[in-house]
Amino acid sequence: MRGDDSQPMKRNLLRLIIVLGAFYVQGMATPSAMAFALLGPFESWMEETNGLRQPGDIGGPMDITNGYRWNVPVLTYGFDQSFLDFFGSNGVAAVKSAVQILNDVPPASQIVPTNFPFNSQNLNYAAQAKYLYDLKSETLSLLLEQMGLAQSTRYIFVLRQWNPIFLTDPAEGEWPTGTIPNYIVQRNFDPQTFSPSVYVNQCLYSGYVSSGFVTEFSGMPGYGNVINILLVDPLFNYLPVADFLQNTGIFYTGLTYDDVGGLAYLLSTNNVNYETLLPGIAGVGTNANSFVNGAWRPGIDKVTFVSEPIDPLTGEFFSPVTNQFTDTYITNGMVRQQQVARVISRPDILFAAGDINAGVPYVLLYSRTGTTNWINNAALNGNPSGAGPGMIQPPIVITFNKPGRQFVSSGSYSDTVAIDESQFLGSFDASTNAPIAYPISQGGPGTSTVRMWLTIGSTQEHFEWQPASTNGAVFAMQTSTDLANWTTLFTVTNNGSVCTYFVYNPASAQRFYRLVPQ
Repeated sequence: MRGDDSQPMKRNLLRLIIVLGAFYVQGMATPSAMAFALLGPFESWMEETNGLRQPGDIGGPMDITNGYRWNVPVLTYGFDQSFLDFFGSNGVAAVKSAVQILNDVPPASQIVPTNFPFNSQNLNYAAQAKYLYDLKSETLSLLLEQMGLAQSTRYIFVLRQWNPIFLTDPAEGEWPTGTIPNYIVQRNFDPQTFSPSVYVNQCLYSGYVSSGFVTEFSGMPGYGNVINILLVDPLFNYLPVADFLQNTGIFYTGLTYDDVGGLAYLLSTNNVNYETLLPGIAGVGTNANSFVNGAWRPGIDKVTFVSEPIDPLTGEFFSPVTNQFTDTYITNGMVRQQQVARVISRPDILFAAGDINAGVPYVLLYSRTGTTNWINNAALNGNPSGAGPGMIQPPIVITFNKPGRQFVSSGSYSDTVAIDESQFLGSFDASTNAPIAYPISQGGPGTSTVRMWLTIGSTQEHFEWQPASTNGAVFAMQTSTDLANWTTLFTVTNNGSVCTYFVYNPASAQRFYRLVPQ
């Protein structure tokens, strides 16, 4: 299907949802019952109407030979002042716990996938009651993404090109010959055979294409959530960490079979691509004056994350970090090695905190650097028009949102009632310790933001209040129709977070809002 560059349907045509139905087969603990997906820069056909480029997406699913990976053995990371202010030492510990899980993975050549479970999710009921997403688990998923893995279940079937055959909502078994790969492609691959797979961590999936609808409270742009997963047996929802958390209160205890299968493929010394070295790498020792840059290179086998102290205000190292390593390459059919050094002035991965939802009418928990600066080596590998393979390169910034409380009002039920739909970032595990909810109070001045999104029909406007006060001060959001009689909708605490209030189609002819101290 690589030669088919047909354009997707126009935006004003029927938007599609790929709905996947999952079936669990008892005892299917075979290599064909697992799979992984690969991430890379969006291809030209990957549009919103195909279920791609959704809010928060940084890339699209790659074909098996088009994976992107790191070709250096050490990656550095650090925390800027915004992260330290909002998450404190507990947040730093959560991120480092996620990093440790990755550092504990053996080299690709020594990975035994059966040493890893099909399901690594656990539930903390206290955290669920407080609507907390686990910071450590979110970090783990984000780092897998930045290592080149995509969401397996989402990309079992991917709409490549619209065709009228989908108007009848045909199930997978009813797709005409040629639907795959002409109109639908499979981007989920078995870690043993590297062939397309309809399994993820031992769960079997099927699919069909159907019309999609956007609900009033989706809070998302007009194309809605175009990829939906439908599990027939919810008892066997064995999602890999690369698929990201689905619910509050859930946390990962480690990587799954499919996660390590994907890493083993990308980093395998049997996976040879033509690659250049990253900027900042030079020869040392006997290679100081001459080193090989572009060459056929096997996978790096093992990537280790190292925390380095940085200036939290600038995000740069106090002094450059030099990492020396042995680079392996192939020339004239012979495996050769050279000593090189990489000089790093700022972290490869910087963790930050911020208001990432300032211009969008929904709430995301994080944003991160996209794939646009990833290096496409397709031409060097003999396929000038290909989507890969390629290399991942820094700098990467992972910014966690500062989520405060979230409320929703609608004229369909009441203009003076605000439903609490709050969700927060936190830290918790399987112990009986009370969950930690962020932000961690630092005292001093407060810098909270209260943002209201007003939707009337297809028109959306937003308004903001940023009260300056002592950390911990309480404010009330109030509404009125006459500027004389005010009703309190909710209260917020000034703690550095961002409170979001969604108002849909007020029934009142006129309505006023204000934020007042308590």
